[in-house]
Order: sequence, then C-alpha cells, then structure tokens
Amino acid sequence: MLEFSYPEQQQLYDYWNSKREDRFAPSRGDIDPIDFPHLLPNLCIYKIHRNPLRYEVTLMGTRVVEIWGVDYTGKFVEDVLLGPVYDQVTEQFRHIVNNKEPTLHDLDANWLDKDYIKYSRLMLPLSENGINVDRLLLSVVLQTKGSS
Repeated sequence: MLEFSYPEQQQLYDYWNSKREDRFAPSRGDIDPIDFPHLLPNLCIYKIHRNPLRYEVTLMGTRVVEIWGVDYTGKFVEDVLLGPVYDQVTEQFRHIVNNKEPTLHDLDANWLDKDYIKYSRLMLPLSENGINVDRLLLSVVLQTKGSS
C-alpha cells in the first residue's frame, strides 16, 4: 500500500486507479490531462523502449523543468542530469516495468545544489496492450529547505 505525503500524488493515483478498472494499468489514451490541469506542472511521461531498455522523456511539466533547470522532453534518461541517483532511478524504472505496479519513492535532492532537500516521485505504469508497460506517468513533488 502506498502512503502519500502529498495530496496531489494521492489525487493522481486515485485518478489512475479509476481509469485502469480491472487491468494492471490504463492506457495512455485513458489519461486525459483536462481531468487534472492543476497536477500538470509536476507530471512527466516516459516512453519505454526495449532492446535495449531505455526511457525517453515525452512530457515534462513546467514545475519539473524548473526543478531540473532544463526541459528534457525528447531526451533519454541517460541524457538527463541525475547525478549520484542515476543508478537508483534507473533501477526503480526497471522495477516498475518488470513488476507492473505503481511505486512511490522519497529521494535525496541535496545534490541538485538548490534549496531542495528531497523529492517524492510517484510512478504509475501505462499499457496500450494490457501486457507490457510501455509508458510511465510520474508525479514529482519537491520539499525545499524551510518547508514542512
């Protein structure tokens, strides 16, 4: 059971869960951003490529762009500045692709050299064929120094 610290992640999870019905994940076509415009700045979508397994950023919300300082839309994860958490992040991506289940991680953000101390990342699988995870829907929320 996922335990949410941020209401926007709970809202996205509840929306995703309602769209998946009896499947392990909804398709990208089931997700309509018009249903949650207030969540869009914190969202990313990654397309899964196989052979070799790679993750392409196809959508990066404006708040996420502000966090990283760069819009990585159209880039692969290996092109994204992830500092010391690269191996950890790619392993978490692999986990969701292989296990077909949502994940929630709180990660250290001190390496960003900004006022962030941690970030919370909700990852939700999407599947066109109902068999394989072919996209990941992410919500990224930052905690800054001095915020609770």
